[in-house]
Amino acid sequence: MDTRTFHDPEEYKKQAQKHWMSAPRGSNYSAKELMSSEFFEEVERHRYCTHPWILENIKRFDLKGKKVLEIGFGMGTDHLSLAKQGGIMHGVDLTPRNLEIIRKRFEIYGLKSELLVSDAENLPYDDNLFDVVYSFGVIHHSPDTQRVISEIHRVLKPGGKCWITVYHKNSIFFWWSVFLIDWVFKGGFRRESLKGRLSRIEYPNDNPNIVVHLYTRKKFAAMFSIAGFHKIQSSINHLIADDIASLGKYIPRKILERLAKKFGWYVIIEAVK
Repeated sequence: MDTRTFHDPEEYKKQAQKHWMSAPRGSNYSAKELMSSEFFEEVERHRYCTHPWILENIKRFDLKGKKVLEIGFGMGTDHLSLAKQGGIMHGVDLTPRNLEIIRKRFEIYGLKSELLVSDAENLPYDDNLFDVVYSFGVIHHSPDTQRVISEIHRVLKPGGKCWITVYHKNSIFFWWSVFLIDWVFKGGFRRESLKGRLSRIEYPNDNPNIVVHLYTRKKFAAMFSIAGFHKIQSSINHLIADDIASLGKYIPRKILERLAKKFGWYVIIEAVK
């Protein structure tokens, strides 16, 4: 589901960059001093307590000696975990502020990563360079997600792998909490379009005006096929009580875990070039 048509994608990227500069994703999960070791520890603890399956997946990657690119590293929680798996790390992010944050974070742990400011539609790398490309919850904000996937294919070495995650259209969170409860029952449709509501999916009380694409499992997998990938595997994950407005607290955790595999908030693709 494409939320907007951008007449000037470059102007949109500037607006998106300004938004992410003012509100680094995840910074609200700690009240500690920004960029202190205590701050980073709290941010990491929150991420992997609410999304334990992310760290479980990262830990199964054999990255020792492999060149790894992360697209949209944010404050660097997953980037750090990938580095701890032995990856030779590289990363791009739209926001210069995130480079400052992650450099401080890696300095604390004595780790290194080659970091650049860039948008994902125009990766500043040669062809056939990386063994692994990783991106979590990022490329669905791009005006042209298909182009991003093609760029991922271009910079991967033959036989290289990618692990890419985006928002799932057929999710309980979207259809129940966002569409039915917030937009319909609470009268959100009187104030804004559904596209407008989606642009606030991560910041419900703000008006960031960022693009948000939602994809079905089938559609997202097809986009990788178009780009030339093979051995494409798709899965669905992530559903917590807070995702199901009004009802979540009454649903046992085991049932939520089962529902997450079909109606979770994320589509995950693993594919090989």
